[in-house]
Amino acid sequence: MSDEQFFCEYCGYNSDSREHCTHCGRDIAHLFDNPSQFIPPLWGKMTLRLHGRTDAERTWKELAEVWREKVEETRPHKPSQLEKFNTSEDTVELYGADYMASTMREAMGERGSVEFQELPHEQMPHSPKYQFPRPPTVPRNKR
Repeated sequence: MSDEQFFCEYCGYNSDSREHCTHCGRDIAHLFDNPSQFIPPLWGKMTLRLHGRTDAERTWKELAEVWREKVEETRPHKPSQLEKFNTSEDTVELYGADYMASTMREAMGERGSVEFQELPHEQMPHSPKYQFPRPPTVPRNKR
């Protein structure tokens, strides 16, 4: 028997067996026959469009809440862009990853559409870097 451990996605514990989880007993062989591939996220510009003007304010509020939750979960150090949802327009442009676009598409449902356009890193907006305050100057005669 080897010391190799296999992760069970069903119960969250490591298993000693490749075929069956030693914790919950489920069949886990298929998890290791076709392991999922890691795909780095694409970054770009999202355009959210409402199809109808009915209840647009409530729709934007609901989508802003979904956006806030996702940003807090995945990118708390980045600017949230929540102020862009305070609009009476039919369209909102946001910058984020493709997984954020799919989350917003799911939240919008039939109320609108989400377009995603990949952008190079140089074109992505960034928050300005923090500059430390300048130390106070001391007059020459006090140095």
